[in-house]
Amino acid sequence: MKSKIEARGRPGQPMRALIWHVDEFSYWPVGRESEAAEEVPEGPREFADSIVALVSVEEGDGPAEAERMASEIAGVARQVGCGRVVIYPYAHLSSSLARPREAVSALEELSRRVSSEGLEVHRAPFGWTKGFRVRVKAHPLAEQLKVVEPGGARGGGEARAGGEAKEKFHRFIVIDDDGTEYEVTREDWRSSPPLNKGDRRHRMLAEFVRNELEGRPPGGSAPRHVYYMRKLELVDYAPESDVGHMKWYPNGVLVRDLILDYAYFRVARQWGAMKIQNPLVYRTDVESIRMLQGEFHERDYSVDEGLVLRFASDPGAFPFVQRTMFTYRQMPLKVYEEANCFRKEQRGELTGLMRVRWFLMTDHHAFLRNEEQARAEYRKLSLLFKQLMDDVISGEHWVLGFEFVEEYYERFRDYIRSLVAEMGVPAFVKLMREMSHYYAFKSEYQAIFPDGNNLQISTVQWDVKNGERFRIRYIAEDGSERPVPIILHASSFGSIERTLAALLEGAAWQEREGYNPVLPFWLSPEQVRVIPVRIPDHMGPASELADELEGRGFRVGLDDRDLTLSKRVRDAKSRWIPYIVVIGDEEVRGGFYSVTPREGHRIGEEPTLRMSREELLAELERKQGGMPRRPMYVPRELSLRPTFTGVS
Repeated sequence: MKSKIEARGRPGQPMRALIWHVDEFSYWPVGRESEAAEEVPEGPREFADSIVALVSVEEGDGPAEAERMASEIAGVARQVGCGRVVIYPYAHLSSSLARPREAVSALEELSRRVSSEGLEVHRAPFGWTKGFRVRVKAHPLAEQLKVVEPGGARGGGEARAGGEAKEKFHRFIVIDDDGTEYEVTREDWRSSPPLNKGDRRHRMLAEFVRNELEGRPPGGSAPRHVYYMRKLELVDYAPESDVGHMKWYPNGVLVRDLILDYAYFRVARQWGAMKIQNPLVYRTDVESIRMLQGEFHERDYSVDEGLVLRFASDPGAFPFVQRTMFTYRQMPLKVYEEANCFRKEQRGELTGLMRVRWFLMTDHHAFLRNEEQARAEYRKLSLLFKQLMDDVISGEHWVLGFEFVEEYYERFRDYIRSLVAEMGVPAFVKLMREMSHYYAFKSEYQAIFPDGNNLQISTVQWDVKNGERFRIRYIAEDGSERPVPIILHASSFGSIERTLAALLEGAAWQEREGYNPVLPFWLSPEQVRVIPVRIPDHMGPASELADELEGRGFRVGLDDRDLTLSKRVRDAKSRWIPYIVVIGDEEVRGGFYSVTPREGHRIGEEPTLRMSREELLAELERKQGGMPRRPMYVPRELSLRPTFTGVS
């Protein structure tokens, strides 16, 4: 469809919108103020629970600005779970307004594009003096300013742009998945051979390199995981708390607990770590705490004079091990902790689950006696985390990043190239002239999202400073006390919040490619839904099957609601249930179940299979594959479950 807007005038003029999430909004035309005034019905217009966008169209605004602003408005609507948008012309955000007829065309285009995002849209008339009354909701996302300019977006809400290619990095290297090394610059990186390969992994590496050297893609709609996390009733914003502090619904708590089960039993314990727990509050008059605060310049949460909530710089692990007596025979000494951390990110940096102010980290530390031990443990962790990214979090949708102090890269070049080749995942390396933190180098396991953004999940860091700095000592072979020369810091899942974002963005990849979005079977809050065709006639055999599946450790929902079969099946599909089992007359007579699997099938093309009891059980065990199990955290019967979000 050809746009009605023809761009003209000065380049670079922004389109601005003040966006409110309202309980109530009403307006009423008073009098015409422009020859371009549109015809309107008499009387006030009233709206409840809506997004209201007060929009100023500036000189030169064109289709691109309308499209990006529509994405911004739709993104806010998805964030707060609102399906209605009011576009309200508002001249008071600019002193460089478009001519009236061009402004009308721009507003029409904006309305059309917002509507194409699946939202109900009302456009208030242009060219009238109007009165309005508003009651804005009281939560952190209820008031946002969006400013869309050619080539990007910025605003006081969730819009983000720009990469992290910091000036401290002065050399850049691409290592291909066979270990071959290519040096690149900010100017010529696009011509590097690995970045021009056509397979998925190398295309994603090119996106990651672009983000680091040129900046991330302009902000558009909210990340897809924000919609999914509310639709599936996993996580939500908490207006009653500080921004960046999320509330977790029962299904989200279940997914979090399963991830933590995997993090300990399948990663940390397999690696040989002891599980510990440190306090949540720390004294700032303790020297080691002050040192860590100063190093990272964290935005701390102060809870009282001289006390702060735990920040993400190991305030507990170092004092813990500092007071632990151990010898060379007990090294490498390994500890693991599930750490609640707090950091006051700026409001404009907060994005769904990608960046929050309260997060739960899976922290690993290894205290090593020499470089040989450190190399072996770094390799073990690297391979463990590769398996984690491949099999649990991101599938093919991730690449490697490294940060190195230059002298350490020259020393470890062959080791790192060999490790990259062993992992079979290409990498982008950034070199700095001198050490800016405690680590000489670190790896970053970067998930790549469908919108072109990347997000660090796992990391392994090689620390050469903190053993001496914090007086962490061990007893050597000769009986002397020596400082621990190398500490490995690692996080398997990064934070649980980031991991859940990556899992949901992985589902967004599936949906983008035409397949049903799914969570991994073992992480699906409800793994099987049993639906009796007629409640009075078929509830008995349906309950028997549900009992047996529950007894074998599967999470089962039983749809006992007085709804049509088609509505109940449609609801199960909308909730991403991996297996839907229907039981009716035919199934009872024939001794089989009608089973609809979700994963791996194109949207709307799911088959219905006839399965015996034994075949169904074998299929479910195959999908579970020895992964952690927990029961459901909500009632089995659908009629007993409350609705938490109402997002469909």
